[in-house]
Amino acid sequence: MPTAGSHKILVTRDLSDDQITLAEEVGLKVVIEPAIDFEFRTDWSSVVATIDESANPIFAFTSQNGVTGLKKLLSRGYQLPKESVIYAVGGKTAEALSELGFTAIIPELQYGEHLGRKIAEDVQAADIKDVTVIHFCGNRRREEMRQVLENSGVKVKDIVVYNTILNNMDINLDGVEGILFYSPSAVEAFRKSGGFRGKNLPELFAIGQTTGQELSIESGRNVHISPEPDTEQLLKFTARILSESSHSEKA
Repeated sequence: MPTAGSHKILVTRDLSDDQITLAEEVGLKVVIEPAIDFEFRTDWSSVVATIDESANPIFAFTSQNGVTGLKKLLSRGYQLPKESVIYAVGGKTAEALSELGFTAIIPELQYGEHLGRKIAEDVQAADIKDVTVIHFCGNRRREEMRQVLENSGVKVKDIVVYNTILNNMDINLDGVEGILFYSPSAVEAFRKSGGFRGKNLPELFAIGQTTGQELSIESGRNVHISPEPDTEQLLKFTARILSESSHSEKA
């Protein structure tokens, strides 16, 4: 049951039933308006060819959707090369890989740039020649990881396994005290739907630093960034910030 004094929030992606229950338990009333949708590729022949033609492939995943793409590829009977080395950004992405039977190496800081540095350092330390990093990604991927790797002399092949589609959002901020964003693409969809036109925006929350930077630029506002790139942590963090803000206004 919702706790007393629930704070109404707008969440720009779908949540699971367990996540909605958690939100209610920590005092949040959730309104969901997805900012983006995803469309996965159906033809995998070129992906298989790219992997098979790559010497010493290393696989990199910067989103759970990338892992979903791998899952769809594996469901067609394809198997990754034996003893494949796999890297991931984010605990949830690593967890999704674990569910497929793969153990991922994770950088200490959960950003694409740091993933690129980790891979480059490991390749250099192992003195592996002619490595190709296979990046399972979307069509709106960011370039930080690629730039770090290429500057270190490591080849990268981006495998686009899904397309991100910006939705025309139906934005109603009446009574909304906070808005939660999960990606720069969600920030863009919100902007294109007129979400930043009003001056009286509620508190803004981001799942991570990259999304937070985009959100700050678009809104010109202070952005609260989740202590961990995790939905459950973001919901708890949001509830705490809104509760503290409410108490300070009453004081």
